[in-house]
Amino acid sequence: MTLLLSIQQAFTDLEFLGEPVSHYLWFAGIVLATLLLKKPMAALLTRLSGSFTAKFSYTRHRAAMGEMLFKPMERLLQAILYFVAANQLSTLLNSVEIEKYLYIGKKVNFDLSLGTLVDHVFLLLFIIFLTRVITRFIDFFYYLSMGKAEAEKNQSQQQLLPLIKEITKLVAWTMSIFAILGFVFHVNVPALITGLGIGGVAIALAGKETVENFFAAFTLLSDKPFLTGDMIKIGDIEGVVERIGFRSTRLRHADGAAYIVPNQHLVSQNLINLTTRVTRGIKVTANIRYGIDATAISNLTANLKKTLRETTPVKEPVIVVLENFDKDTMQLMITYHLPNPLPEGANLLELKHEISVKIFDTIGRYAQFGSPQYYPFPASGQAESGLKKE
Repeated sequence: MTLLLSIQQAFTDLEFLGEPVSHYLWFAGIVLATLLLKKPMAALLTRLSGSFTAKFSYTRHRAAMGEMLFKPMERLLQAILYFVAANQLSTLLNSVEIEKYLYIGKKVNFDLSLGTLVDHVFLLLFIIFLTRVITRFIDFFYYLSMGKAEAEKNQSQQQLLPLIKEITKLVAWTMSIFAILGFVFHVNVPALITGLGIGGVAIALAGKETVENFFAAFTLLSDKPFLTGDMIKIGDIEGVVERIGFRSTRLRHADGAAYIVPNQHLVSQNLINLTTRVTRGIKVTANIRYGIDATAISNLTANLKKTLRETTPVKEPVIVVLENFDKDTMQLMITYHLPNPLPEGANLLELKHEISVKIFDTIGRYAQFGSPQYYPFPASGQAESGLKKE
């Protein structure tokens, strides 16, 4: 036994390229262990991370958390273990010199050891993978918070959470970049930040619209003129709000098209929230030929109001006025309102058709029409189809 121990000690004390054989064995052992155990160890670290999220029902969301965290955790673990393995051969790596040339006005050369290069490469990978793990935690907490907001039907949080997630991830990556510049490339970060502060004025002026849209996003989130899922109209654009981003808000039109509207436009222009309305205004214009007297017009107006008010589910205000006179006809403007949302099972087009037939029948007892034509008329902030008859 003593002889075996002596042989083993003599073998491990042997040196190759300045490193004991034992260091090579440790290097190979750590690399082999990393290749074999990286997945189980990453799974273990992911489960341990769940202890920090116990109050968010980690057990119920274990699959989602594993899917989000497993890969970044595995890569971070690999970077750490490979660095530990490479450190076993530090004497060998530091003995290998790499000549590097720079041109700073004149040719300057400096020596860089392979060990220093390996240290910096692993530090770069460590910062990147660590930041990736942090951003995946942010995604996981966003996933939990959004699920809770959807269960509670909290539209305000559903609108605010995506922006908070993006800002938090942006801050994380910004800090990561400064850490890489400072620790890996040895850049004077305080001086760099000072320079960026001075140059930031020029950047802000150059990206004026981007800055305006960014701050407009916070105005929309604080003032809350609409929530995610609301139908809004701005100018000729109408759609359901899907998402509020840093620069723009995405609307989905009824035909499936997506509108990307800059946030500044939503803040600076007149905006109509169609979801918050309690009634939907409908306008119908009837062109009546001359030949009907004033008494008949008064009776027609009264009968139209009576007919509309007795029609379910028409709501007040009901307005019938003689609005304009053309060369051959006079225009009778009829305005009525329908509840929003409509009664269960009701169809907007069918209701409008039914009411238009009643209007046509009532007017027909007093005047004659030519061929009907359809024209768009704006009502209560949205385009409605009015019936124009001559």
